[in-house]
Amino acid sequence: MMEVIIMDINKVKQLRQETGLGMLEVKQALEETHDDLDSARQWLKTKIVKQESSTRIASKGLTRVVTDGNQAILFEVNAETDFVSKHPQFIDMMVTLGEHLMRSSAITLSDAKQVLIQGMTVEDYINKVATIIKEHCFIRRFHRIKKQPHQVFYSYMHLGGKHSVLLITDRQSDDIGKKITMQIASHGPKYLSFSELDQNTLDYEMYMLKQEGFAGSEEEKIKHIRQMCLLDQSSLYDPNQRVHQTLNDVKIIDFYRFELGQGIENKLNCRLDIPCDGSTITVTPIF
Repeated sequence: MMEVIIMDINKVKQLRQETGLGMLEVKQALEETHDDLDSARQWLKTKIVKQESSTRIASKGLTRVVTDGNQAILFEVNAETDFVSKHPQFIDMMVTLGEHLMRSSAITLSDAKQVLIQGMTVEDYINKVATIIKEHCFIRRFHRIKKQPHQVFYSYMHLGGKHSVLLITDRQSDDIGKKITMQIASHGPKYLSFSELDQNTLDYEMYMLKQEGFAGSEEEKIKHIRQMCLLDQSSLYDPNQRVHQTLNDVKIIDFYRFELGQGIENKLNCRLDIPCDGSTITVTPIF
């Protein structure tokens, strides 16, 4: 004789409110789990999210930068399509993640995934939102930066988080801070200064230019590499000057830039994919 499951309509309503899923999906979850609410939540998380996900590379989404006192964080959450960057639940999720991750002691990505939000880990919280927007979502990068008390943070998010920039200077200068963060967002430097590049890094960039088919002379290659260095770039606001000529004695300590999808196809040129232990601030890339 077939077992008859009497479904609690209040549980159906609660699950729909929690997940944003349709009646049929919620009913199926309760049927599969014999009307057990916690088991139904787990079923929806493991079954529906996978079902709704496709084989598309999850390289879309948003990045975010948050500062608080002498600490700052940058993180990136990826999804499958550009639509999520305008989805209210996804945007709210990014704000909530920023608040909780900033208050946490998380340093590495592994730490960040275990931070609790509303009684759930960050991973589970993101999966819950994923069931609503019906796309595979995950936190891909997390970076915590600590500065000295006398130093100053400046941050900038372009297009709501397509790029997130953090700048550290030795003193306050709001005009310089604004201009340089926008320079970093626009020109995408990889290094702070050409003069500080070690030989291994220089050799690596020369090699990569060769692999990419750059046909110029060695002098032209060096000129190209200089444009990868923030202080040696032409200023966004005055192309006749280098950035280092526009700082009015303000010293740039370091900078960080998350670009959406950065490093997914070529992780070699993405220094921020490397976990930071939070102990030092360095401008030396590690490959």
